[in-house]
Amino acid sequence: MTINSELASQHLETGDRLQQPGKFEEAIALNKIAEVYYAQQKYVEAIAQCYQTLRHQPDFATAYKTLGNILQAQGKTDAAIRAYSKAIEFNPNFVEAYVNLGSMFYKQGLLDNAITYYQKAIAIQPNLAGAYWNLGKVLEQQGRTNEGLIYQEKALKLQPELAK
Repeated sequence: MTINSELASQHLETGDRLQQPGKFEEAIALNKIAEVYYAQQKYVEAIAQCYQTLRHQPDFATAYKTLGNILQAQGKTDAAIRAYSKAIEFNPNFVEAYVNLGSMFYKQGLLDNAITYYQKAIAIQPNLAGAYWNLGKVLEQQGRTNEGLIYQEKALKLQPELAK
C-alpha cells in the first residue's frame, strides 16, 4: 500500500479547518467525500478521509459507519465490527449500524449475535423491512422455520418487492 503524500497533506489541511468552531457541517461534507471514494473503491483515500474527519469530530457516528463499510469491503471483519460498534456508541439509535453488524455476524455464522442486532434495529425502526427479512433468514437457519416465516411475512407486508 502506498500513500500519496500530496493527498495526505490536503486531508490534513482540510481536517485542521475542522478545529475551528462551527465546522460540524464541514465534517459532514468530508464524510461524503469518504463515501464517494468508497463508491469508487478508492479505499485508501476513503479510510484517510474517515480518519481525518474523526480526528476532529471523534464522536461523529456517521464517519464510523462509513469506515465500517470500507473495512467490510476490504474483508477486515474485526475492524469493521469495531467501527460499527463505535458508531452505535456515539449514536445508540443508528439503525444502519445495527443492521450492518447483524449482517456481519450472520456471515460469520454467529447467528445469536445476528439476531440480537437485527432485533435492536427493529426495536428502533419498526418498519424496517430488510431487518425483518434478514432476521427471518437467520431464524430459519437456526431451524426456527415458523418463527422465521413470520418475520419474512412481516417484511413482505412492509416491502412487497422483497419477494422478487
